Amino acid sequence: MTIDDFHNEKLPMPKLFRVVSVELDVLRSKLGSGYGVIFDCDETVIRKVRRVKSKIGWHWQLVREHKDQEKWDYYIESDRESLNNINYEYGLMK
Repeated sequence: MTIDDFHNEKLPMPKLFRVVSVELDVLRSKLGSGYGVIFDCDETVIRKVRRVKSKIGWHWQLVREHKDQEKWDYYIESDRESLNNINYEYGLMK
């Protein structure tokens, strides 16, 4: 399932702070076979997200699965940026 499924009403919106696993389309840099680094490879990853309400309104937030995930998860910040792009796309953040 994707966040689009919730916004297109294919799935009911999860309750506030309820964690759901969704597929995110993200950009990854990959090592090519003998050609160096290949940038901007689209990849689909499963990440846990939740809907939260803050002073800027309702939006989707990436959930850390482990306390120190930022230290060892190389892609968590770029995935957070991808999720923020989805929030902007749906007009949830300005």
